Amino acid sequence: MKKLAITLCLAITFAVPIFAQGPTWTTSTIQKYNGYDYELWNENNQGTVSMKLTGDNGSSVGGTFTAQWSGTKNVLFRSGRKFTNTSGQSVDGGGQGKTAAALGNISINFAATWSSNDNVKMLGVYGWAFFASGSQPSNFSNQIEYYIIQDRGSYNSATSGTNSTKKGSATIDGIAYDFYVCDRMGQPMLTGNGNFKQYFSVPSNTGSHRTSGTITVSKHFEEWAKVGMKMDGPLYEVAMKVESYSGNGQSNGSATITKNLLTIGGGSTTPSSSSVAPSSSSRPSSSSVAPSSSSRPSSSSVAASSSSRASSSSVASSSSRASSSSVASSSSRASSSSSVAGTGGSSSSNASGGASSSSVVAGGSSSSTNASGTSSSSAAEVSSSSEEDLSPILRNRVPVTYFSIQPLSDKSLRIEISSPAVVEIFDLKGNKVEKFNISSTRQTVKLSSPSGIYFAKVHGMKSIRFVLK
Repeated sequence: MKKLAITLCLAITFAVPIFAQGPTWTTSTIQKYNGYDYELWNENNQGTVSMKLTGDNGSSVGGTFTAQWSGTKNVLFRSGRKFTNTSGQSVDGGGQGKTAAALGNISINFAATWSSNDNVKMLGVYGWAFFASGSQPSNFSNQIEYYIIQDRGSYNSATSGTNSTKKGSATIDGIAYDFYVCDRMGQPMLTGNGNFKQYFSVPSNTGSHRTSGTITVSKHFEEWAKVGMKMDGPLYEVAMKVESYSGNGQSNGSATITKNLLTIGGGSTTPSSSSVAPSSSSRPSSSSVAPSSSSRPSSSSVAASSSSRASSSSVASSSSRASSSSVASSSSRASSSSSVAGTGGSSSSNASGGASSSSVVAGGSSSSTNASGTSSSSAAEVSSSSEEDLSPILRNRVPVTYFSIQPLSDKSLRIEISSPAVVEIFDLKGNKVEKFNISSTRQTVKLSSPSGIYFAKVHGMKSIRFVLK
């Protein structure tokens, strides 16, 4: 009987998934977790906040989280996907990022419960995009901050913003939306302060507000273009967001996002595990730095810039128990610079059904665009070469559905993978520098390359950026 009990105990132990439990944040932080870009931003880190990451790799609930806040002035929680860095370059190692149209269908299936004592509060899709070079309005930057509101308080940011202009309307997903453009002048954006446009889709009737359903994000982009609200440059970000603003340090509330399934290009996607491409002027921070005070209108006249945050750097650390680093942020709230996988933290890439290196992971059509918005010919996306296909491991390929790496201090990589595969290492110029046949689900390999920033790549998975110390 004791032997049987021990056997059962071992079986239960080994049946536990290898995914790490999600971290809980109490200060402003940006981090990758199970393939989604998560962010907590709390202005001046005022009051008390908590954000627990509860999401999976997109196969069941996606980028979910729970949040509580009290005594705050302006707090924002979001989870989704960043496609480019703040210059519009792909996060997977150079080259111009893809436009929203080039990425194909984008939608979010979501469910949430939330409450807040503020009138200035929003639940919905949020992100940034760019005008194509030279096509931005005169005296404005090439950056666009956009909102697709699903539920809000009594304050309507779309109609109350500076120079608010209604551009049109359309019925999308069974809901009548009005489209607005507002101006933000000298306000925080992706790269410091400046002038930029805001785009809004807001339900025409408050009776259409909702806290669950499917949002066909790409359909909003298409309808916006028809009325002159163009986003003809790269798409920077799409995320599900909860925000609460009081302006007086008296905000209180809670939110639980129970579903946040992001779909890109026709199938359920796992967002890329790569972070924003590193720049020479930005290094990962070794400690959490509170953001400086954001420029906000008074509580009696609130403008709709509530969700932009410029961070000076961040550290990607998917599938890790806690963030290996937080974000030094300036006065706006959209990630402004680079991030790389930090030493000691693990990064991961997830897929379902062994998709190719296209953006589609499960149930979608194959495409030449990967989930990070770069073409299949980009530096780190060359794993489908004839050399790789000659590997005995890949002749009888079993689809890889989980791939994680953790850089160690002795120039080793700890690799966790769901099935045997070839792992290739590329430098930032796209040169393949090392290659490993990984035959077990957990294996440590020694690298001979010099210290620096590299990409790890497995056929059918997104590349993972890491720092080799």
